[in-house]
Amino acid sequence: MRWRNGRVLVQVLLLSSPLLCATRVIAVEQADVAVLESECEAARQEALAPIRARRTQSCIEQELHGREYCEQYYTTYGNVSRGPGGAPTQGYFYDLPECKAWLDARQALGAGP
Repeated sequence: MRWRNGRVLVQVLLLSSPLLCATRVIAVEQADVAVLESECEAARQEALAPIRARRTQSCIEQELHGREYCEQYYTTYGNVSRGPGGAPTQGYFYDLPECKAWLDARQALGAGP
């Protein structure tokens, strides 16, 4: 449903725990989507940090490459990247609640899936 001032009515599902589920209706604008995107990215980076650290350490311990190479290589691990055919591959942790809220709001504004 679109209002005259361009706002969109969106139903966002907030999951605070598997047993507790609440739904709230909010009006979303482009600025709100940007805030949700930054919250999603912060949550993703937090989830990816220990995985990147383990993979970097493993790379260093194997001694196939230098420390700087390993650190640089795993800096972007888990982000969207190009696959073998050039098509983008899905990044990790876009299933977090913060990211689901961002993707739902983005889709409601017509900014894409």
